[in-house]
This record gives sequence, structure tokens and C-alpha cells, in this order.
Amino acid sequence: MVLPQLNPSVKIGLVVVSASCISELRYPQAAPAGVGFLTSRMLLGADQGLDGLRAMEANSVRAVEELASAGVDAIAYCCTVSGALRGPEQDRQFCAEMERQWNTPTTSTMRAAVEALQRLNARRIVVATPYPDSHHTAEQDYLEASGIQPLAMRGMGLHTAAEFAAVPPDEIRRFCLEAWEPWAGQAEALFISCMNFDGMAAAQALEDAIGKPVVTSHSATLWRALSLAGVTGPVSGYGRLLAQPRAVRQLHPQPAAAETMALT
Repeated sequence: MVLPQLNPSVKIGLVVVSASCISELRYPQAAPAGVGFLTSRMLLGADQGLDGLRAMEANSVRAVEELASAGVDAIAYCCTVSGALRGPEQDRQFCAEMERQWNTPTTSTMRAAVEALQRLNARRIVVATPYPDSHHTAEQDYLEASGIQPLAMRGMGLHTAAEFAAVPPDEIRRFCLEAWEPWAGQAEALFISCMNFDGMAAAQALEDAIGKPVVTSHSATLWRALSLAGVTGPVSGYGRLLAQPRAVRQLHPQPAAAETMALT
């Protein structure tokens, strides 16, 4: 028997950390029919701390170029902390430069997360991560520079990609509820950070429990990448962000610095 030709209507390119495994397994389950994913990896060496992530950045342009050569419709840079270390302006410039060079709409996870929180009118949030506290400073600075106040940043204190990925969704749910509880009367959303932490699998259950939006690194990145690729239909089961119809946000001139993080 001859099988049908592989012919996805949309191809999304994922630039992933070499030690990561969640995105490539979770996204095909979550995405609408006809959306396929291609990946390129950036080598993360034995040092998986902040210095190791900075060194990994030397592979970023090569990874984007490889995906662009495959004719993808959009590219997502799938490392939350890397985008945070750049800061909002350099992160915007990185995405804009990749778009200019390869004529392919590009987002980063941090940029997508900020846009998602803005879309949901969430200005005061609780952040839950698998990270040690050392990873929180840059992310907090990025959020605050974008007009979003982290009321609390609670990390599990894990240190390696393998440890992040090994946390089951039910444990993520429990941990996030503990982080949320002291701030339930003040916070407008919960953000679960890290692209190798399967918070997306717990997002709907958490929303049902807390009654507020839950955005994860994965749901925000997928939301933005689908928009850039022209896929507008809702995706159910992962929280209200993806369940809402999306506007098409294809390649366009970048905004002025003062408007960097504003939504169109």
C-alpha cells in the first residue's frame, strides 16, 4: 500500500535548545490539523546555567537559517530565558533581523508571552517556573520593562533540562496552585515559564481551578506562531489564549521603539 503524500498546509519552524524535548512532542498533539513542525537545534553544552545559555546563542542565526531554507511559514525561537537575557529591545531587534534576512515571520518565546499577556489584559501576574532563582532576574526585568508586574516568581529550583522535562503535568498543576494561592486576590493571570516544562498540559485544569487566564511559554509561542503563519482558528483544551480566534499577523515592518511591545 502506498501512503498519501505528506503535505501540511502550514509549516512552523521551531528553534529549540538541544537538550529540550517537550515542544516537538506536545505541539503536534495540540496544533490544528494541517499544521506541521520542523525543528533546528542549538547545542547547549555541559554548562546549562546562564553562561551556557549565552554561549548557546552563537548557534541561533544558523538554526534560523536552516529552518528558513526548508520554506517554513513562521519561525519560533523556543527558549524563554534566552529572550529574557536579551531584554525587550534586543529581542525585538533579533526577531526583526531574522525576518529581514530570511523573509520569514519570526517570534521569540518571551516576546510572544508578553504579547499574550497584553492581549488578555493581564498586567499583574504570578510566574511559576522550574528554574533556580538565578534565572528569574532577567525574566522579571523583561516583564517589567514591558509593563507587566510579576507579583511573585516561584521556581522549583531545578537546574537541568532533563529535570525540567521530567516534571509531570499533575505536579506542575500542584506547584502552580501553591504559587498562586497567596496572590489569588491580586493577580490577573498565571504565567508558567520554560519551553522544556510541560505546563501547557496543565493549563486548562489550572484555569478551571483559579478562574483566571493561564499562559505558558508553550501556549504563548504556539499562539503567536500560528498567527504569523496565518492560522486563525481556535485551539481548545489549553486555556483561553489559544481558544480565542487569532488575527493574522504576517510579516510587516517593525514598530518604532516606543511601540515595541504594543499589540496591533
